[in-house]
Amino acid sequence: MYKLITVALFYCALTACSSSYDEPEYEVQSQQFYGKTTEQGQRIFAYVITVKASRREMLDPDEPITRREFERYAEKEYFEESRVLKLQLEDQGAAALKKELDERQYCPGDYEITQVLWRDLSVQLRGECL
Repeated sequence: MYKLITVALFYCALTACSSSYDEPEYEVQSQQFYGKTTEQGQRIFAYVITVKASRREMLDPDEPITRREFERYAEKEYFEESRVLKLQLEDQGAAALKKELDERQYCPGDYEITQVLWRDLSVQLRGECL
């Protein structure tokens, strides 16, 4: 009986955790592709994906809140300070870059991302066709 309850609680906790990762806690504002051929004939590219700045929620000190509301407030991640969200954006950018390169038929063979540059609210993936 205790094992069944433990498994049920574990499943509920796992479901709650996984559902928080289904929706990213940021909104993509723009995606831009830049391509160029060097003097040596090498095709290079840069792909920039930018997110909208998130507005911080402020708690009203005069209004009581529940423990659950406080926990939700304390656990909220903001893009500017979250490495996890930035890595999620980097992964999303790499997938979008692959799609963009395929649609443009920019790199007929393969490609390599050679540099990842971060700004406050954006990531730039630079690379070259192989």
